[in-house]
Amino acid sequence: MYAVILAGGRGTRFWPYSSSVRPKQFLDITGEGSMLRLTYRRLNRFVSPERMLVLTVAGMEDSISRELPDIPELNIFTEPVSRNTAPSLAIAAALSARDGEDAPMLCCPADHIIGDEEEFEKLVMSASDLAAERDVLITFGIEPGYAATGYGYIETGKNEVELEGRSFHRVVNFHEKPDVSKAKNYIEKGSFYWNSGIFVWRPSVFLAAWEHYVSDGVKPLREIAESLGTSSEKATVEEFYPRMPSISVDYAILEKADNVLVAPADLAWNDVGSWDALFDLLPADESGNIEKGYVKQIDSRGNLFFNPDGATAAIGIEDMIVVVKDGTVLICRRGESQRVRDLIDGLEKDRRDDLL
Repeated sequence: MYAVILAGGRGTRFWPYSSSVRPKQFLDITGEGSMLRLTYRRLNRFVSPERMLVLTVAGMEDSISRELPDIPELNIFTEPVSRNTAPSLAIAAALSARDGEDAPMLCCPADHIIGDEEEFEKLVMSASDLAAERDVLITFGIEPGYAATGYGYIETGKNEVELEGRSFHRVVNFHEKPDVSKAKNYIEKGSFYWNSGIFVWRPSVFLAAWEHYVSDGVKPLREIAESLGTSSEKATVEEFYPRMPSISVDYAILEKADNVLVAPADLAWNDVGSWDALFDLLPADESGNIEKGYVKQIDSRGNLFFNPDGATAAIGIEDMIVVVKDGTVLICRRGESQRVRDLIDGLEKDRRDDLL
């Protein structure tokens, strides 16, 4: 088995702690190490560093090597420009197949938290066994705990196969992030799962789908694949990778293919998509406050105070998020931190690169 870590995201919703030079995956949110490091440790339970691949973007490779020193330098692929998940996974498949192997590959984002690592390992093993036997593309569908509007959903149909006591379902449809009414309807139906962005498949199966569904990416990928491990690799990647279509794997392949299966997953999973996610990850005090750094509060409840290097004082506030870093302060109500992306857009328009 190969394990692929997708570590090219910018994670802007954790501003001001995340930045263009230190994205979300390098942040230590939980106090147990960076999310990238936690992902590595999780995968290293059953995959050796020599069989791990890391996909990142230009400018991050040195940070990746420092954070994951056990992974061989040749296993870190640097994209000269960002092209979303489909091209990244195509390159990962080509890298996995370069020595003639067709072993299953597990593909994971670098910035997710999984609480039940033992169950995760068992599910990966079952999915890997199935992918080794059949020409399928497997995605992990998180069993929804509530009517979330921040995730895409996967609608499933009949059981496709039972393996080792697990059911793998055929995909009926992919759905964009819904409004509250639709999300509640999905939960009531019971055949919908959150789209986790975690996948298992053999390189040959994914590359066949790439050839079939991503015609404008076939030539660039072929040129890059033929150059891997040669003296012309760097120049070829710089020339042809920008010609790849910028598209997610969901849009490019999974929504079109008829061999996609969902592995239902109950993993205590969190994609840590915003500051609000910390209310599900970190312990709160008796007033429901989460505190990082010295906090003195009076009559304040249900807040996040994230100021690890300083002191925060609060009086009579409720359900607020307060984040402080190097003199920069973010304040918003709980439930609004997804809108940090809009704030970043405003800073870019104001040309405040010093804050980005």
